[in-house]
Amino acid sequence: MTTKSSNVLKMLEEIAAKEVELATEALAKAMKAVDEAQGKYDMLLEYRKGYQDNLAANLTKGMTAEAYQNFQNFFKKLDHAIAGQRDVVLIAEQQVKVHRTLWQESQRKKLSYDVLISRSDKRIAKVEQKRDQKLMDEFATRMTRTKR
Repeated sequence: MTTKSSNVLKMLEEIAAKEVELATEALAKAMKAVDEAQGKYDMLLEYRKGYQDNLAANLTKGMTAEAYQNFQNFFKKLDHAIAGQRDVVLIAEQQVKVHRTLWQESQRKKLSYDVLISRSDKRIAKVEQKRDQKLMDEFATRMTRTKR
């Protein structure tokens, strides 16, 4: 015997489960974005290190002032790109925090409905048990009366 309120609770729990699913997908997407941004950042750092090593090798061999100036200009642009990518990583990490909070809230909401459904089911079972016990008592009373 389900009541209207338990049907409503189950419908709300299904909606909350869908919200959890969507929040999980959004969190996974945000985490993937962090990984990709971090990968690009790491690649830029590796790229810069390679050019630093190249500059050091050229300096030991000797290089013109113009070539040295070109390296310096290139490093400025590369450092600017690295700083920009670091900002992208930080923004992506903030998005992960936001999506993790939303996911946790949706989880809490779903768990709350689960608890309410469980309580409702227990209440319904208790009412049915009392009804069944009352019917059994009445049946037993009738049986003893008919035997007399």
